[in-house]
Amino acid sequence: MSRAQRFGLLGVAAIVLVAGLIVAIASSGGSSTQGITSPQTIVVKNARPIGGVKVLTFKQGQTIDLPIDSDTADEVHFHGYDVHKDVAGGGSVRFRLPATIEGIFIVELENHKQTLASVKVEP
Repeated sequence: MSRAQRFGLLGVAAIVLVAGLIVAIASSGGSSTQGITSPQTIVVKNARPIGGVKVLTFKQGQTIDLPIDSDTADEVHFHGYDVHKDVAGGGSVRFRLPATIEGIFIVELENHKQTLASVKVEP
């Protein structure tokens, strides 16, 4: 292999490595922290959240945007902020409110006593 071919091969390897790092960094951006632009929908089936209880973190001052699609009729209660919304079976509700209170708050199907999300608001 000539010297030019080795440098070319090293160049291609460097490009592949950088591209892999960019993909890894971009995919790690899907953490539990979210803001206005990327609400995470909670899907409820048989009175349970698909994928388990979501843990969502917001910074104080952000807008909490939390859509919920449910096949189960119930009242959805956002504890701490004390907001209640009725959801019909096959319906949806959306909580959109400013993150003004620090702490960890539970969002649940009230009558089924099923936690859907744990919302953390930090300074």
